[in-house]
Amino acid sequence: VDPTKIFFPANLTGIVGPNGCGKSNVIDAVRWVMGESSAKHLRGASMDDVIFSGSSSRSPVGQAQVELVFDNSQDKAQGEYAKFNEISVKRLVSRDGQSKYFLNGTKCRRRDIADLFLGTGLGPRSYAIIEQGMISRIIDAKPEELRVYFEEAAGISKYKERRRETANRIKHTRENLERLTDLREEVEKQIKRLDRQAKTADKYKTLKAEQRRTSAELLLLQRAQFKQTFEKVDAQVQALETKNQKALSGLRETEAELEKIRQKLITANEQHNVVQGDFYRIGSDISSQEQLLVHQKQQLAKNKESVKKADDTLTNKRNNLNDNGRLQQELTQKLELLLPEIEQTSGQKEALITRLNEAEQTMTQWQIRWDSFNKEYHEKQQSAQVENKTIEHLERQVSQLEKRLNNFDEELKSLDSSIYDDEIESLSKEVSAYDKDMVEHQKLAVEQQNTITTLRESIAQSEHILDEKRNQVQTLRGTLSSLKTLQEDALNSTSNTFDDWLKQQNLASAKRLSDVIMVDNGFEKQAETILGGCLTAYCTPSIDSIYEPLKAISDDKVEIIDTASSATKTLDNQQNWTLLSSKIKSDYDIDSLIGAVYLCDDDQLIQRRSELASNQSLITPQGVWCGPNWIKQLGTNAHDGVLQRDKDIKRINKELEEITESALTIKEGLDKEKETLIVEENKLSEIQSNSHQLQKRSSNSQQTLAAKKLRQQQVVERQKRINTDSINLHKEATELATDLKKSTQKRNDDLLLINELNNKRNVISNEKEDFSNALKVVRDEQRENSDQLHRLKIKQQAVQSELKSTEQNIQRIKNEEQQLKLTLSEAQLAIEGADQPIIDLETSLQKLLENKNSLTLALQQSQNAVADLDTQQRGSEAKRVELNHQIDEIRTHAEAEKLKAQEIKVRITTLDEQLAETDFHIDSLLKSLDATFTINTHQQQLDELNRRINQLGQINLAAIEQFAEETQRKKYLDDQNEDLNKSLDTLESAIKKIDRETKDRFKEIFDQVNERMKLRFPKLFGGGEAHLELTENDLLTTGVVIMARPPGKRVNSLQLLSGGEKALTAVALIFAIFELNPSPFCMLDEVDAPLDDANVGRFCSMVKEMSDQVQFVFISHNKITMELAENLNGVTMHEPGVSRLVTVDLKEAEQLIETNTEK
Repeated sequence: VDPTKIFFPANLTGIVGPNGCGKSNVIDAVRWVMGESSAKHLRGASMDDVIFSGSSSRSPVGQAQVELVFDNSQDKAQGEYAKFNEISVKRLVSRDGQSKYFLNGTKCRRRDIADLFLGTGLGPRSYAIIEQGMISRIIDAKPEELRVYFEEAAGISKYKERRRETANRIKHTRENLERLTDLREEVEKQIKRLDRQAKTADKYKTLKAEQRRTSAELLLLQRAQFKQTFEKVDAQVQALETKNQKALSGLRETEAELEKIRQKLITANEQHNVVQGDFYRIGSDISSQEQLLVHQKQQLAKNKESVKKADDTLTNKRNNLNDNGRLQQELTQKLELLLPEIEQTSGQKEALITRLNEAEQTMTQWQIRWDSFNKEYHEKQQSAQVENKTIEHLERQVSQLEKRLNNFDEELKSLDSSIYDDEIESLSKEVSAYDKDMVEHQKLAVEQQNTITTLRESIAQSEHILDEKRNQVQTLRGTLSSLKTLQEDALNSTSNTFDDWLKQQNLASAKRLSDVIMVDNGFEKQAETILGGCLTAYCTPSIDSIYEPLKAISDDKVEIIDTASSATKTLDNQQNWTLLSSKIKSDYDIDSLIGAVYLCDDDQLIQRRSELASNQSLITPQGVWCGPNWIKQLGTNAHDGVLQRDKDIKRINKELEEITESALTIKEGLDKEKETLIVEENKLSEIQSNSHQLQKRSSNSQQTLAAKKLRQQQVVERQKRINTDSINLHKEATELATDLKKSTQKRNDDLLLINELNNKRNVISNEKEDFSNALKVVRDEQRENSDQLHRLKIKQQAVQSELKSTEQNIQRIKNEEQQLKLTLSEAQLAIEGADQPIIDLETSLQKLLENKNSLTLALQQSQNAVADLDTQQRGSEAKRVELNHQIDEIRTHAEAEKLKAQEIKVRITTLDEQLAETDFHIDSLLKSLDATFTINTHQQQLDELNRRINQLGQINLAAIEQFAEETQRKKYLDDQNEDLNKSLDTLESAIKKIDRETKDRFKEIFDQVNERMKLRFPKLFGGGEAHLELTENDLLTTGVVIMARPPGKRVNSLQLLSGGEKALTAVALIFAIFELNPSPFCMLDEVDAPLDDANVGRFCSMVKEMSDQVQFVFISHNKITMELAENLNGVTMHEPGVSRLVTVDLKEAEQLIETNTEK
């Protein structure tokens, strides 16, 4: 539950501990951080199980985190992380089940973690992590499951991922092609529909243009009519304007007289206003004089009160000024007494600073000598310790050399290479016999393969022909469908009402004329020109009963032919010209429809026309139809091509029958060839199976022979190597003895020097106490001096601050005293001059009262004059009102006429605007208008155009543009279709390339692993043999089978092996893969559990040998395996439910034990 760091400093790290302590959690943690997503493979029920869920003494935690740190200082990593010296992979999961992945601290996806380990042999379920029970699963695995380990070793896993992605892209591309094909077919249908709508839109535009011109002419006629009416109304308006002018003249005379009276009234009012203003003004002056007199008396009393207050304040200010003067003198004396004391203390401070610097310098010099002494002492002490370690190491190496020399002597006595000679000779003869049989089977296989190749070529050719036939059928069916659609459109353009009428008359299923006639080749154009709409005529035995019902569909066009009647009169062909009817064959009489129409060439038309009778006519191959006095060329119509299409439909139906019958014959022959091919392939498989068995037996014999020869060669080489190693070991032992003597001498010299330095240490240490005491005394005196000087300066600042404040108070009081004196002087002057103004105001007030009485009489006289003039003005005003009433009546009548004229003018303007909107020039319209044109005739013509436009029904005016857009879209979709097909070819090519590379790499890695397993297996078992086989020839899907035979046993199935033998076989396979493609590390969880001590020893030897290239981390309960470890990690569970880690470096432990033993 606590954060735990596990270091793997050595290439052989062991993890040990009792059952249930959590050892295997280390491997589970590594698999989990690499991306394991199955809780079952982590020994849990859900991913929450990896989070600590609490114990009896601890609470649950909310998340789990594992981080792997790889050392990449040797730059072995590939890709974008090759430049990092350290690669960190971290995974974090919380209770909500969300996992987060990090690469070098950067958040990433689970796929990024998987991509990092692709091709390295690492992964959550790779062969580099062997958990409990996985060894047995490898042996019991299906051939397809065993193949996965080879793919990882060969680095094919990344190719498989690329192939899967490419296959998905091919699938998506094909889906896009299907959708694009559907879209192209839909667009093609829309183009056909829009083509019809575009033609209707063109007709609509033509009628609309004619409608606009007719509307413009109608507007122009209406404009002329309104203009005549406007001229009449305008003349009446002019007469009313003259009458209005006379009334206005009388009104002006009355207004002139009224104006004179107004002027007199204004003058009288002005005089009245002057008198009234003087009266009001003198009243205002009297009021002002009275208020000013009261104010002067109040101001005099206020000034007397201010003089008394100013005298009292001035006395207080003089007393304060005297007090502040005395305080200023006292503070000045205090400041003069402090200055000498401050100067004395500052002088003492400089002397103390000099003494302090000298004491500190002395102490520093002592410290330098002390540090130099310690450095020398520790160097000598460290040198002695190093020499002790070197001596111990040399003595241990000498002991190991002696043991190895003894082992070499014993091994040489047990080695003998001659014991393998008889077995090698016997195996060589057996291999030769197998090779001879294999050559014969190979010849049979080649002959059978040639037969199969011939059959396959024949089948391929037949399939190619069959495909061509199918393509022809598909093409003809498409053409036939298009022709039938066009034919139906040409023959069945009727309304719903007409369709119902046909059903009532039993004509809905009747044949058309085009169905019952046959026209000779080359004469279709002439027949269609003459027969025209009759080609769609309905054929019925009698037309007598249809005449009356025709009245019900009088608005629809219908043509019906009586097949039972025939003409009674034959044509007179005096000129011996070729009749058109001779080129048309039918079971019914159609001469009455064609008449006397003769065939002629273009150059004969003019000559023969003069010879024609009134009922005769000529027609050319181009469809020009000519009579005695007329000529026609009907142009393109809906019935063009009906006869030719009918011929084409019948011809294509016949071709379809012939090609379909031919394709069935080819298909029957192809099926027979495929049956023969299966029989021949079965024969070839039988030959190959026999050959494979022979090859298998030969391979077993060859492997056994190679193993015997290899073992014999190994014995010889081992003898040579032991002799060489023995010589080298003797030389090495001599060199070690010399080094041991030198190291012993150097250690003794270092110990003597250390004793001398211990004596010197006491002398230097005593000096330190004297220097320290002297430095402390000087520092205390300097600190006391600094404190005294600080207190004096604070006191000086306080006195200076108080003195400055006192001086400011003195100056402020003096300024206030000066201001009070000035205020007092001004108040006294104001009191002395206040009596005379009051007397003057009282005299002036009396005069104003006398003037007011005289103005009252003048005001009364002016009011009487104004009243007389106002009476005269009202009489003139009444006369003016009467004249205005007369003028208003005239104006109202005139305005009504003007409004009528304005309405007409607006109508004319509106018509002008409507004419302008028609984009027609008025002058050109006037020239085109005939004098006989009227509004009624143009209105009727416009109504007729509107009716024809309405008959067209709903119009899609955008159809023309849409038709162009859809055509362009069709081209774009066709280009896309072509691009997608090219992309599909590219992707399929990439798949083939990936498959080819996968086969090559798988075959290469399989052969190499097979060879290495043949060598590893005898080493682990002390003999025996093993090899690998493929289950099928297809290297993309084949599985892998392990064939093993321990020494002294002949087994047909791996299931017959014991648990230990299965484990060793699996280890041999895994180590063979590791040797070929070593991953950065390998984790083994109790792999040695089913092995006995002898097998564990061989297992450990192989792990030790491979640890030079691969870092091994193994979990084990076996003591022999524990001895292999260079670093041991112990897992304990002292606290229930909580695992803890204890790490021991075995090399350091051995050295510690040896040191304690010697002491």
